[in-house]
Amino acid sequence: MNSVPTNLIIASLGPFAELIGVVALVALFTLLRGQADRRPYFKAWEESWVMLAVSLTAGVIYQRLTDPTSVLLSDSRAATWLFAAAYFAFRLLALARLVFGARVYVNGARERWFFLAAAPAGVALSIVVETSRTQLGQLGLAVGPFAVAAYLYGAARLAAMPPSRRSLGSRLATLAMGALALAWTGLTVFHLAARLDASLAGVPSWVRFERYGFFIELALQLALGYAMVRLLFEDGRRDATDTQAHLKVLHDRALLADFYDDETGLLNRKALDHAVGLDFAMASFGSVARVRVADLASLTQRYGAKTTEALVTHFAGVLSSGVRTHDWVFRWAPTEFIVVMPRAVPGVAHARLDHLLTRAAPFAIAGVRDSVRAEATVSIAPYSGAEDLSAAIEQTAREAPPA
Repeated sequence: MNSVPTNLIIASLGPFAELIGVVALVALFTLLRGQADRRPYFKAWEESWVMLAVSLTAGVIYQRLTDPTSVLLSDSRAATWLFAAAYFAFRLLALARLVFGARVYVNGARERWFFLAAAPAGVALSIVVETSRTQLGQLGLAVGPFAVAAYLYGAARLAAMPPSRRSLGSRLATLAMGALALAWTGLTVFHLAARLDASLAGVPSWVRFERYGFFIELALQLALGYAMVRLLFEDGRRDATDTQAHLKVLHDRALLADFYDDETGLLNRKALDHAVGLDFAMASFGSVARVRVADLASLTQRYGAKTTEALVTHFAGVLSSGVRTHDWVFRWAPTEFIVVMPRAVPGVAHARLDHLLTRAAPFAIAGVRDSVRAEATVSIAPYSGAEDLSAAIEQTAREAPPA
C-alpha cells in the first residue's frame, strides 16, 4: 500500500479547514447581530457567510464523493451532480449577498436582480460542467470568473468612496476583496491552463499555489471578516458621536445662540453653513430635502401674519419631531426648511417626508374659523459624503418648484 505524501494530505484538508473558518465567521456575525439591527449591509454580509458555509459543506461532501481514495467514493452521477449544484448555487448566492452588502454600505442601493439570478446560474453551471469525475478544486474554473467579478466590484465600490467616508475598516475591506479577486484570478488561470494542457500548469510554484488555494482563500476570508466587523464598530462609534453631538447642541444652546432660529427654535442657515451636528451625516451617504411652504403670502393676506407664523412653527415642530434619530432639520429661509437625512436614499427620504407633511395640514388655530391648510413642496437630492453635501443643497434649490 503506497503512502500519501504529507503535503497532499494537508492540501486535501483545505476545503474542510476553510469550512471551519467560515463557520467561525458565521458564529461571530450571529453574535454581533444585535449590534447591526439598523445596518442592512452587515445583515447581508452575515447571510453571505452563511451561504458560503453551506456551499463549502456541499463542496466537502462532493470532494469525498469524487476522491478515488475516499471510502465515500460514489458511482452515482446524480449524487455528485446534486452536491456540485449546491456548491455552485450557494457560492454564487454568497457572492451576490457580498456585493449587495457593499452596495448598501456605499450608497444604499438595494437592487436584488443579481441575487435572484445567482441560484439559477449555479444550477446552470452544474449542468454544463462535468461533475462526475471533476475534483473540487477544478470546479474553480467555472466559479472563478464570478468570484473575480464580485470581489473586484466590491473593492472598486469601497475604494471609490469620497475621502470623508474612508476609514481603516473600508481600506482593509478593499484590500481583502482585491486580494481575493487576485487569488481567484490565479486559480482560474491555473485551471484553464490545466484544461488546455499548457506548460503553466506544470510550473511547481503554480502547482503549490493551486494545491493550497483553499488555505489562501481562508486567510483572506478571515481578513475580510475582520474588516467587516471593524466597519460595524466604526459605524457604532459614529452613532455614539452623533448622539453626543445632539446632546452638545442642546447643552450649549446658550453659547450657540447665533445658530438658532428664534421663531421655530430650529438650527438656522448659519448652523448648516458651519455643519453644526453634521459629523455623522458627512461621514455617510444620504439625502438632502428642501421643504418649502408654498402659499404663505396668500395665507398672510387672508389670515394675518401671526397665523402664518404659527403655521411655520407648526411645520417646524412636525418636521423636528418626526424625523429619524440622526436626521437634522434647519430653518433655511422664511419659507424653507432643509432636512439632512444620512443613509436615506431619495425614495425613502421622499416617502418619509410625504408622511410627515400629511400631519402638518390642515392646521386649526385658535380664533380662526377655518382650518388653515398650507401646501408644501419637497425637492430631494442625494449626496455621497461631505464633499458633495453643499452641492446637494444647491441641487434641491434648482429642482424646487417656484415659490
